[in-house]
Amino acid sequence: MSKAYRIFEDGRTVPLDRIHVRNEERDLQRLIENNPDLLAGEQIRPEDPCRWLVVGREVAVPDPENGEDRWSLDLFFVDQQAIPTFIECKRFQDTRSRREVVAQMLDYAANANYYWDKESLRYMAETTAKAAGEELDVRLATLSPEWDEGADAFFQRVEDNLREGQVRMVFLLEEAPFQLRSIVDFLNRQMERSEVLLIEARQYEDSESRIVVPSLFGYTEEARRVKRTISVDKGRRRSWNRERFLQEVSEKFPPKDVQLFTLVLDQLEAMNADMSWGTGAKTGSTNPKWHQLSQKSLISIYTDGKLSLNFPWLEEDVRKKFRMEIENNTRLSVPDDYRDKYPIFPLPEWRDEANGVLGAIRALTAGLQ
Repeated sequence: MSKAYRIFEDGRTVPLDRIHVRNEERDLQRLIENNPDLLAGEQIRPEDPCRWLVVGREVAVPDPENGEDRWSLDLFFVDQQAIPTFIECKRFQDTRSRREVVAQMLDYAANANYYWDKESLRYMAETTAKAAGEELDVRLATLSPEWDEGADAFFQRVEDNLREGQVRMVFLLEEAPFQLRSIVDFLNRQMERSEVLLIEARQYEDSESRIVVPSLFGYTEEARRVKRTISVDKGRRRSWNRERFLQEVSEKFPPKDVQLFTLVLDQLEAMNADMSWGTGAKTGSTNPKWHQLSQKSLISIYTDGKLSLNFPWLEEDVRKKFRMEIENNTRLSVPDDYRDKYPIFPLPEWRDEANGVLGAIRALTAGLQ
């Protein structure tokens, strides 16, 4: 059995104690609900790591014989691509057979496909957000800053993906038994549109902290090649570029603001940014990247005037430096939980801070080729 170690400054190593949870609801379900990154989104989709929206916990799933609620799914998430994600958590000492666990998950996916629609899905997500003291629209903006078509259109995509069978089924266990790994690997290679994944979340602790190490099983490169993604609304997206971006801005804002957008784009290009452009159906965006720092963009600027600071996309050291430079160079407010947030500022809030934002980026990218 593999171990985890804490390394001290003097070079000493101390093994951490492996622990098993006692309460599945408290120590697994709530842990994942409050810390979705433990679902290993960067391992599932390395090129565009999954970001998660919690739709609900202990979600009722109807019985196909009478339509009445029969089962209870541990967690239901969606990612930024509106892929429905069914999650079942199992303790190490769960005695149910592997076949029973797999059959139960397939029941969930099959019957949710039949009974759930965009209205019920949106209601679940709104209820969950409200219980956390947040608005669903704010959560959607955090999930995908580029999404510009509203909650109704987003959950229509979720429903469409359900109908197409484009779903993700995740077994989250403290320890992944070989028999279940084999079943998951087989199913994942056979299914063209659905993903069947196994995440092992081993937990360790010492006197100071608890450490969770998520590992993904069942998604080999062979399995990735099998998958065929169905884009349910591809035709509605647009390809943006600098010319279209500035044309859209000129139709919405006065000349002085158009000059500001032009200046910002010019300065970002002068800093050798890779200017990536969004695909929003209604709202365009530019997403400047410096690949020596991050494969994702530091900021996003939208044709509706909004500016987003993309902290969750960044590695921890870059994220901390970027926050420091933003606070040193601007008066923009960065939340305490900035690691999980995409702070979004309308144009009136960042118009006078544009030079400061550029200064923060310039300090972060200084010396890059």
